[in-house]
Amino acid sequence: MADIPQSAIKALQAVPFFAQLTSSELHELSRSLVRRRFNAGQTIFHLGDPGGLLYIVDTGKVKIYYPNAEGQEVTLAILGQNDFFGELALFDDEPRSATAETLEPTYTFTLAREEFIRYVGQNPDFAMKVMSTLAKRIRAMNEQISDVFFLDLPGRLARKLLQLANDHGEEVDDGIHIPLHLTQTDLAEMTGATRVSVNKALRRFRKQGWVSVAGRRFTVHDPGELQNLIQLSGG
Repeated sequence: MADIPQSAIKALQAVPFFAQLTSSELHELSRSLVRRRFNAGQTIFHLGDPGGLLYIVDTGKVKIYYPNAEGQEVTLAILGQNDFFGELALFDDEPRSATAETLEPTYTFTLAREEFIRYVGQNPDFAMKVMSTLAKRIRAMNEQISDVFFLDLPGRLARKLLQLANDHGEEVDDGIHIPLHLTQTDLAEMTGATRVSVNKALRRFRKQGWVSVAGRRFTVHDPGELQNLIQLSGG
């Protein structure tokens, strides 16, 4: 049988409910992974498409968003290496609840629902790890919803920039660089705001020296002040 790429095993380990598997278990399950390539700006799946696959990002960036009937978008997440999405399809086989689109050339590993269900059936204790991971995802969604109701826009924007810095940031001499091409429209979609209001808040952040922007890439210079702003906003 062909050798299993080490990146496939690392991809599984990056998914919380696979992280505690033994080496032999990881090797067994990784044989079911399929590596897929997507161009920049390519739609991986649309809202309402049939489910059935879990995706794990090997390289690249993926945006998860919800489009409404008027053509507007609400960005739910931007995912990078070792992040995963589409996990709900492993459980209910229902249509996709959001749209996934690449922001740059991207490789993913996919795991089919049938393989996942087979593995759960053979390893009942594994189900508890899955439930724990899903509970954390639900808590994160609840926090995102509460931000809309209880934080003003500067607080929501500060929270989102800190989240992006934590998830994707690279430490540099003067702060944390976020290596994503982000427009003000992207940030507006992530925070439930208008581009104009995001522009106004960013001017304040830049004036205070908390963040800087160069070619659509952000650097967070003072995470502490952004966190203080969140607290003052009610977070």
